[in-house]
Amino acid sequence: MSTQNNIFRSKGLFIGYTLLVILISSLITTAYFHYFVLNQDAQESLFSVGSSEIENSPIKDDNSIIEIFSYGCHYCAINEENVAKLEDRMPEGTRFIRLHISSDKATGLGRFSPIFATLSVMGIEPQHRQSAYKAVLEGNIDLTDSQQLETWLKANDIDVAQYQQVSQSAEVKALISYMTAVTAHYKIDATPTFIVGKKWIALQDREFPAFSDHLLSLLEHDKALEK
Repeated sequence: MSTQNNIFRSKGLFIGYTLLVILISSLITTAYFHYFVLNQDAQESLFSVGSSEIENSPIKDDNSIIEIFSYGCHYCAINEENVAKLEDRMPEGTRFIRLHISSDKATGLGRFSPIFATLSVMGIEPQHRQSAYKAVLEGNIDLTDSQQLETWLKANDIDVAQYQQVSQSAEVKALISYMTAVTAHYKIDATPTFIVGKKWIALQDREFPAFSDHLLSLLEHDKALEK
């Protein structure tokens, strides 16, 4: 009986410790977001590019807000609902576009860009975005590993053969090339980053929906809002 009690006590301590670690991690994440993301001053959180850079920009849509994100970005996942509301507020004749950060290196936040590109060309990326976030951020699943990716595809009822065929298509290669060009042209190395009207590079410096107001003011009036 004593041995059994010790086992239960050990399990209880382990569960308690695990919950404590989760709680501390959540508090650290929240603190980081508020103190290091939302407290950035305007000089650090908003940049504009020169006329020549605008003219030579690879971005195809002039009147647009582009979110550069990553499936490996915790803050991108947190902001999904807020960004969707921003998308609903876009004025007529403008577009809200999501692009995955991308580079020639198969490392870092950009390593998931081929998955985004393939799902986008297949026309199913939006409905599987949350699952991709969850797999990478919570499940510690490496979607760049072919076997782990195949398991994830099957779990999400995505035809593996079709996915593999589309992943080698000219459309996917063109989208990856486009995202890489945009990432490089605007020297983006962190997510989420928002490119407004091909001119402004904005990092989140205030809570939503105030940040949405700020982005829309940049798009419609070429003017930043005071915090």
